[in-house]
This record gives sequence, C-alpha cells and structure tokens, in this order.
Amino acid sequence: MKLAENIKKHCFNHLNLSIFGAQIAIYAMFVAIWAMVTILLEHDTNIAIDSIRVNATVLFLLLVEFMVNFYLLVPKLYLHHDKLKKGFFWGINLIIVLLWNCYIISHHKEYSLGTSLGLEFYQSGVIWLLLNYAMIVAAILMHYYINRSRHLRYIREQKQRTTEAELAWLRNQLNPHFLFNTLNNISSLTQIAPQRAQNAIGDLSEILRYALYETEVEEVLLADEVKFIQNYIKLMALRCNPNVEIKTLFDIRNSQRRIAPLLFLTPIENAFRCGISTERPSFIHISLTDSEGKIVFLCDNSNYMKKQNDQDGVGVELENMHHRLELVYQNRYRIEQKTDKEWNHLKIVIEQ
Repeated sequence: MKLAENIKKHCFNHLNLSIFGAQIAIYAMFVAIWAMVTILLEHDTNIAIDSIRVNATVLFLLLVEFMVNFYLLVPKLYLHHDKLKKGFFWGINLIIVLLWNCYIISHHKEYSLGTSLGLEFYQSGVIWLLLNYAMIVAAILMHYYINRSRHLRYIREQKQRTTEAELAWLRNQLNPHFLFNTLNNISSLTQIAPQRAQNAIGDLSEILRYALYETEVEEVLLADEVKFIQNYIKLMALRCNPNVEIKTLFDIRNSQRRIAPLLFLTPIENAFRCGISTERPSFIHISLTDSEGKIVFLCDNSNYMKKQNDQDGVGVELENMHHRLELVYQNRYRIEQKTDKEWNHLKIVIEQ
C-alpha cells in the first residue's frame, strides 16, 4: 500500500502531470503530421491507413517506454546509489524491449541475411531497438534535468532568504549605546530644562517607532527617512557642547522618492562619535539631497577618534554599510571617502 501511495504521489504531482500532458501532445502532433504527409503523398487509401496505423503504434510504444521509465523505473531504481537496483533497472528494461520486439525473434527464420529484404528488416529492427533505448536515456536525462533545476531553484531560494535575513539584520543596527546615552541626557535635562526633556522624549519615541515598525519593508519614503535623521541628530546634539558646529541641509524635491531604510544611520552615528571634542572646536555637516534622479548623502566632520576600540567599531559598521549598499543598490551607487588626522569626508550617491 505504501509503495502504491508513493507511486501515485509521484505520478500526480504538478510537474509530472505537465510532462505527461506535453508527451501526449508531442505524440498527437507526430501522428497528425505523419497522417497528413501520408494522405498527401500516398494515393492508395488502404496503404495510407496501414502506414498511419503502424506509425501510430510505433510512436505509442515509444511513448509507453518513456512513461514507464520516467514515472516508475528511473525514480524507484536508477536514481538510487544501490548497484543492485540499477542492475534491476537495466534488466527490467531489457525484458520490456525484448517483449516490444518479440516479433523479430519469432519471425527471424523467415528471412535470410543474404537477401536485401532480410537485411532491411534487421536494420529496421536495430533502429527500433535503438529508439527504445533512446526513450530510456531520455527518461533518465529528464530526471537529471528536473533534479538539477530543483537544486538550482533551492539554492536561489536559500540565497534569497539569506539575503533578506542579512538585510533585516543590517537595517536594524540602532546602536544600544545611543539609547543609553540619550536616556542619560534626557534624565539630566529633566532637572534643568524640563521642556527640552519632554521634546527629546517625543523625538526618541518617534525614532523608536520608525525603527521598530516602519523599516520592515524594503523601501520607505525618503521624506520619512529624512524626518528620522532629523530626530536622530536632535537627540545626538543633546550631548554636544557649544564648541560643536552642527549644520544640516535636506532638499527633497520628489515627495514619492523611496530609499532603503536606516541606510545613512551608520555614518551619522560615526560623525558624532568621531567628530566631537570636549576641548577643541568641532564640526558636523550633514546633507541629503534629491535631484536629477539621484540621492546624494554628504557627511563631513572633524576627526577626534583616539581609542583603537572605537576605530575597530567604526570600521566594522562602515563595512556593513558598504555590504548593504551592494546588496540593495548593486551597480547603482558610488562612495567617495576621505580621511585624514583632522577631517572625515563621506559622500554616497545612489542612482534611482
């Protein structure tokens, strides 16, 4: 019962039904073509009918040979690594071919190889045998093609899932240190500037809402991303002293322009991490513009990074940003990056 259920399941899946329908269609097409040619060229109706009947029978036997192997013998015997099963496969096919060609064995005494008629008969028999084995090989190759196609599709699906998971991880890189520092800054403001603290809580709420709920899609409106960046910069500016010059420029002309979410979070965060000094004048200049089908992000900041651990962290985060750009905007972006002892420059251009 289990074997019968497995055979039924194999025979009636969508792909195999499609192949079955295609084979029947090909069989009908060949028979129809042969019938048309025979009727047009043969004037004797009886001979034409016999020719059509014989060739329809021959093609039907070849079709049966293919179907038996494709649906039963190849998947159950040949595709296994067991040599015994493969031996059974070829043995069963040999029996089938002999049964298909039993008329050659039963009538071989009626013909002599010394006559042209006998030679022609046996040549036809050899061709017929070769056609039978061609159907067996075709069934094997069809299975190899199907299995390879399934394997390649599985690899593509796995790669797609991996890419989606990787993108989900990369776009949710809201640094926990940012949350801790922001909460500490807000806590300090509650004593000296309650209104500013209240505004900061509102900005933090908007940031968290956007990061948690609005970035689960592949692209968001650029205007929404700009609002997120503005709120983020406001909160980061809470810990800056008066010596820090913060300038921003946002010029979005197309309200429907879309972009991958949280794409510029890393360079902005690094600008505040590396561009602020408690003793010396510092600057952070950030701009995001949209014009002529291009999104241009520009970030310039002073460079005061001292700790090796901070440098390693920045390197990893920027590498993740590059990787995400490559995944989302392959061949549609370019990066210009310059760094010296006192100045960091980053420009990202994305072509839509």
